[in-house]
Amino acid sequence: MQVATYIRKLDNMDEKIRGEVRLEGSQIHELSQRIIGDMPVYPGEPRPEFEPYFTIGKDKVNVSQLILGSHTGTHVDAPKHFFSDGEGVDKIASETFIGEAVILDISYKEIGHGITDADLNSYSKSVKARDIILLYTGTNDRLQGQDNTRKNFSYLEASAASWIVNHKVKCLGIDSFSVEKYGFAEGTVHKTLLAKDIGIIEGLNRELKAFVGKRMFLVCLPLLFKGLDGSPARAILFDII
Repeated sequence: MQVATYIRKLDNMDEKIRGEVRLEGSQIHELSQRIIGDMPVYPGEPRPEFEPYFTIGKDKVNVSQLILGSHTGTHVDAPKHFFSDGEGVDKIASETFIGEAVILDISYKEIGHGITDADLNSYSKSVKARDIILLYTGTNDRLQGQDNTRKNFSYLEASAASWIVNHKVKCLGIDSFSVEKYGFAEGTVHKTLLAKDIGIIEGLNRELKAFVGKRMFLVCLPLLFKGLDGSPARAILFDII
């Protein structure tokens, strides 16, 4: 597939930086989870259900009715997810989820432990303002049905969220159910990021492991559900030529 050259405009304090990222002839890599009825979901959330609504034979076409949570599989969070007066997913600028992404390896930490600012500090030289950060923790490698990992996945500590804000990252993705620890009290990480219009992508698939240490180009687009708190999304990576 041929992809046109993408022109990136970067606001960096009081100067404008203009750069080019060439994607022509780039390979496409899938980071989305396949949505199926028995897939792992965040504890307590609905499992996907697909029912025939129209069927060929009885009707002229096949049309299915879908039942699933707004945070099923690979998905993005909207401000409304944690703020009663927050914007819905249809109001988030598409460019939030499109751009250069650096894939960081955090899998050296035991799954279920929080990621801190100290863990991210070692990557400071790799991360630029307005980058997208994708965190590979290894959590999704172990998600199988009712496995304990459904409640014991890797997440971000408040210090890591502040690090992301301070480094002017525009979007964060992770291969866990959530950036927030299971059983959270305040939702500090979500609130810190969403209040600064930083995009959140959760539930990236295990293929992320193949790209750790690389700088690539991400396109992750949610459906435009009016006023909803989040949406499943299709996340794909391109090699930068």
